Amino acid sequence: MRLQSLPPPSSCQNLQQMDQAFTRLKEKVSRVWHSRKSSKPSAKLSVEESIRLRAKCGHFRVLVIGRANAGKTTLLKRVCDTIEDPEIYDPDGNKIDPKVIEASESRGEHEIENQLIFKSNQGFIFHDSRGFESGSAEETEKMKNFILERGKTNTLADQLHAIWYCLPTNTNRPLLGAEKDFFNTFARGTVPVVVVFTKFDGLIDEKFAKLVNDGCPYEQAEEMAHLRATEHLGTDFKEPLQQFKFHPSDYVQMNDMREAITDCSELIAKTANVLNDRTLQMMLVSVQQNNINLSIEYAVRYSMDETTITDIIKF
Repeated sequence: MRLQSLPPPSSCQNLQQMDQAFTRLKEKVSRVWHSRKSSKPSAKLSVEESIRLRAKCGHFRVLVIGRANAGKTTLLKRVCDTIEDPEIYDPDGNKIDPKVIEASESRGEHEIENQLIFKSNQGFIFHDSRGFESGSAEETEKMKNFILERGKTNTLADQLHAIWYCLPTNTNRPLLGAEKDFFNTFARGTVPVVVVFTKFDGLIDEKFAKLVNDGCPYEQAEEMAHLRATEHLGTDFKEPLQQFKFHPSDYVQMNDMREAITDCSELIAKTANVLNDRTLQMMLVSVQQNNINLSIEYAVRYSMDETTITDIIKF
């Protein structure tokens, strides 16, 4: 696992510098572990069990749902810390030529069973559900069937582990009919759904422009724009969603994901928190590369020893 707290290889003058950086990281782990080990653990997780968890599952599988231009692909690139496009595999694990995908999409075809894997982090398997703007009943049913069928399998590695539902906030159509239907009528079993509010910076810009146009002084408009955007997010998105029968498990708001400083650690942390299976929690913590503190937190929560904590962090 490449850690953001370590200097990238290109910036290291030699391997000794990398070793020193990792030594400092291990010292931090040791301090955190010793400061927390006196607290009562919820369960004991040994080195052997940690290894078995990884072997049992291997990948953390996520379905990403959202409209076209909701920022789904950009989000996944930020999660996997890359600018490269994912490689695409069919359900049997055979790599698919991107030209074949392009040809299929040009004909209006989309295969939700295809697996998206980034070279930078092969611990994640992503599935992309086509946007619902067109209101296609066929696409909606295909997505629902995918979730239900994955829920029937007893093989943990083949199950769907989480859903990230991307909703752009800089729009005058907060919730489409298909989105309302998803949260109001579709029982997803045990699969948690985290709604990702994308393009929140665009919503702030809209509120700022309106304030200025209404005669608000520039500096005051800058201060008020974020507050107005947050209020809008609550009244037009969160409150309606929370009223639905099968409402989201949690929410995350994202700013401009094209910026290198955009951080996905909150998304990973909230996804881990809503998982109802300890195996999946540790699997996600093991494959994620955004939040070292999350790795330490869950390792300490399950009373791992220092060796296991360090092993998970660099996995």
